[in-house]
This record gives sequence, structure tokens and C-alpha cells, in this order.
Amino acid sequence: MLTRAHILIGLVVSCAMGCKPSEPPKPAAPPPPQPSADWLAGRLPPERAQGTPKPGGTFVLRVSTEPLGLTRLHDRQSDGVMVRYTVGPLYETLARVNHVASDGALQPLLAESWEESADHATLTVHLRKGVTFHDGSAFTARDVKAVLGAILDPKNPTASLRSTLGEVRSVEARDAATVVVSWEAPTFLSTRTLLGGVPMLPAKALEGDFDTLAIHRAPIGTGPFRFVQWKPGESLTFARNERYWGKKAWLDGVSVRFVKEEAVAMQLWERGTFDLMTRIPPTVWRGLETPSEGTRWAIEQYDRIAAPENNYGWIGWNEARPFFADARVRRALAMLYPAAVVARTVDLGLEERTTCPFFSGSRACDGSIQPLPQDSAKAAALLDEAGWKDSNGDGIRDRDGTPFSFRFLTSPHSVKQGRVLPMLQEELRRVGVEMSIERADASVYVSRLRDHDFDAAMLSWSSLDAVQDQFQVFHSSQAKGGSNYVSYANPEVDALLEQIRRTFDDDERTRLERKLHAALFADQVYLFLTTRPSLDAAKKDVRGLVPSPAWYDLSAVWLER
Repeated sequence: MLTRAHILIGLVVSCAMGCKPSEPPKPAAPPPPQPSADWLAGRLPPERAQGTPKPGGTFVLRVSTEPLGLTRLHDRQSDGVMVRYTVGPLYETLARVNHVASDGALQPLLAESWEESADHATLTVHLRKGVTFHDGSAFTARDVKAVLGAILDPKNPTASLRSTLGEVRSVEARDAATVVVSWEAPTFLSTRTLLGGVPMLPAKALEGDFDTLAIHRAPIGTGPFRFVQWKPGESLTFARNERYWGKKAWLDGVSVRFVKEEAVAMQLWERGTFDLMTRIPPTVWRGLETPSEGTRWAIEQYDRIAAPENNYGWIGWNEARPFFADARVRRALAMLYPAAVVARTVDLGLEERTTCPFFSGSRACDGSIQPLPQDSAKAAALLDEAGWKDSNGDGIRDRDGTPFSFRFLTSPHSVKQGRVLPMLQEELRRVGVEMSIERADASVYVSRLRDHDFDAAMLSWSSLDAVQDQFQVFHSSQAKGGSNYVSYANPEVDALLEQIRRTFDDDERTRLERKLHAALFADQVYLFLTTRPSLDAAKKDVRGLVPSPAWYDLSAVWLER
């Protein structure tokens, strides 16, 4: 017979052989952080620009492309991204554009002052004394003359800057600190380009064959950072210039990391590799806005930055090809572009449609000019009118025995192009136009555009200055050596571009620029797409980072670590 004592003993023995003491309940996981209104809008909190700067640390930033070279003067090395992280940090110009001022006024930099003649034909520049290049040599008028000489030499691939400078008559180094430049035919942008757009290099570094200069791979400037190393396919390294003539940078150095693949960039960013993550795709930008454990790292560790840029995306149709010589065809193709679907599913409301080559919202853009609506029926009628019909019943339009079949050149690293082009391909197929997609690596993509070795392509133009001259992009003379990749030629537009260059009155020039906008739209030179803000993110311990159309001033940045 079991007694109560036996039962109690049995329970004790049983627990001793396997019972676990009860554990206290685990605390509930903290809820995911809620992003602030500033974070969602991409506004840096005011405190990110406040505090007492302190020296030290290496600033790591991600860029999506590796440049072909690092000399802004060279046409094939004028990539807008590269210019942003070299002109300012490594190279300096005679003056800087004040992007805070509404008029974008020029401020002294390597030049202390300058005077321009009443007829704009002569500019006298007084250089700052005591400035040295990174190699220790003194910066003098001889260097300014050598840089301008390299740009103006028609044998050099410098057509981009050469065309913007205008017809220079002479460059005189009057003494070590004085340069006098005179023009045969000055343009409204000649002085501004010379002072604010031409980076200064040592004269000695420009000696020899321009295409093979060592400075293309190992730049020498006067800036607050000096070049240290270029690891192909990996990174660029800059170090603080301890002999800088002005206020020294706070950072010990800058590491520019080339990460082309978006998936790889995302992984490295999530690990905290980058102090500044640039060119965040819209899908990622929007995906981070929903609080979750998966977005905790971004909300807690980074500030998002959405800042306006002076840029626009475009699709160019090479008018040297028989398909695209007729403006009616280009208009038809514009009416087949699935803009609404792209805006909803690819751009996610972060980009704005544009029809204008000037800074979006500027007086130079005629706001009454709106994008052509998508209309496949009208597009088909325009193609019929231009003589492109399916004469043999194979489903592909043709004219004079030539089928309307072309290749669209694209970069395999462009997420947007990878999503947009199949949509466009399908829309064209429905009206009897055959488009194949040809991929070219970034190293040859722009070179092929410059050589007109393409049928159609998608690209974007950007500028660090809101004051712009469209001559090098749309004038017929710029099809060879300039930026007129699509071989566009219209005598009336050429005359208008030349007139704009000679017009120094701002109001009159604005009237002419709006007329140019209308003419380019009527010709459908480009299918103008969208303007895109910069979508970046900086670690929260980064201070002094202020976005502007000219990017960021890295010399003002410090790390609060």
C-alpha cells in the first residue's frame, strides 16, 4: 500500500532524474525602429552638420562604375561620377561655383581675383600665391597656360571643354601670378567654364602624348587630398594633403570602392562597409521604408540623403541609321515607351518626367511642353506614314527591303535598363518593330557611343553647374569628337545654339533657350526620360556632409568615432 510519503519520494526521485527547473519567460524582442520624417524624406538631420570637427579616419564611399581615367580634360574620362570625387578633392579650379547662392556666383579659389573686359573678349586672372601641387612644384601661370593649351590643341581628345571655352585667340602668362586670356568670339559661358570648370594640372605632367600621360592613372592636383593608389577593379585611395594651401581636410583619407553589382553593393552596405552608399536603386530605397527586423540595420546606422541633381535620362536613336533619320519615326518610338508602367514599377515615384535638357525647373525649360502620351495606334500610323510597313507579311515592318530591326546597346550593370528594355522591346514588337538587346561592359559602353557604334542606347547627362551650354551635345559640328552621339543635324538648331552662345543678357538668352527646348522636342532628338535625385545613405557618425548639385565637399567631412 502506497502512502502519501511514498508518493512524495517518488516525485522527488523522478525530478532528480529528468525534470528541468522552469525558466523565466524570455523578454519580448524590441519592436523595429520607426524611421523619422527626416529619414523617410532623405533629409539629413541638422545635427549631422554640427559639432566640433576632429581629424582622423578613412572615409569609404561606394561608386557603381570604374572610370577609364582620372583626367577631366580628356573626353573619354569626363564621366560625371568620376568628376565629382576628383574635381574638388584632388584637382582644383581657378574659382568655385557657389551652389548655395541662387545665382550660382563664382568665388575665388586658385585665383584670388579676375577682371573681364566690357566686351567679354579679355579676361585677366590673378593667381593665388603659395599654392603647390601634390608633387611639391609651385602652381603658376605657366601651368594655367599649359592646361589651356592642352585643351585647345585640336589634336587632343578634349573637344568637350574646348567647345565650351569658345574661340580662344591667345593665352598669355604675363608673370608667374597673372594670366591673360583673349577670345576671338567669346560665349556667355567662356569665362565661367575657364574659371569654374577647368581643373588645374602641372605643366610638366602634360608633356608628351596626351593619350598616354601618366597623370591619367596617377593624378597630380592642388586639392586637399592627394592621390595614393589605384587598384584596378577594386578601389582608389586618397590621403590628406598635409601641404595644402588652404584649410586642411579632417579625414586622414578617402577610399573610393568600385562595386558594379547592386546585389554585392547591398551586402557590403548592410555589413557597414561604406560610410557613404551612393546610387541606391529605387526598389531598395522604398523597401527600407517599412520598419522590420530586416530594415533595422539601415534605420539605426544610416541617414538617407535624397538631393536634387542637375541630370536627365534619355534614349538616343542614332540618326545615321536608316530607321531613325525621320523625326516621325522617333516620335512614334517615343509614343511606344511605357512611361506610366516604368514610373510605377521601376522608378517607384522617385523620378520626374522631363522633356528638357536644362536644369529641371529652370527658366530655360518651357513648362508647357509635356511628354508624348503612350499611344500605339498613333505610333503605328506614324510608322506607316514614314514608309515603314510590313510588306512581306513576316510581322516585321520594312522599307526599301530593309527590315526595321535594330540593336539596343545596354550596360549589364544597369538595374534600370535591365528592367525597362524588355518592356520597351515588347511594346515595339506589337507594332512590328524588332529590337534586340546588346550588352556591353562599362569599359567600352561610352566609347562605343562616342564612336557612333550603336543603333540605340540609354544614358544620362549630368552637370555640376545649373548654367549650361547645349552646343556640344546638339550642334552638328559636335558629332565628331563632341557629345552629339546621335549624329543629330538641323541647320536651324545649329543657328539657335550659336545665337545662344553669343547672348550675354540673361533674359534674352532664356527666351532663346526655351525656343531651343521646343525645337529639340519637336525633332525628338532624344526620348527625354526623367530627372533623378541622388539617393545616398551616410553613417550616422559622419559629420559635415552637405549635399549639393556639385556633390559633397569631402574636405569638410569628419568622423565622430
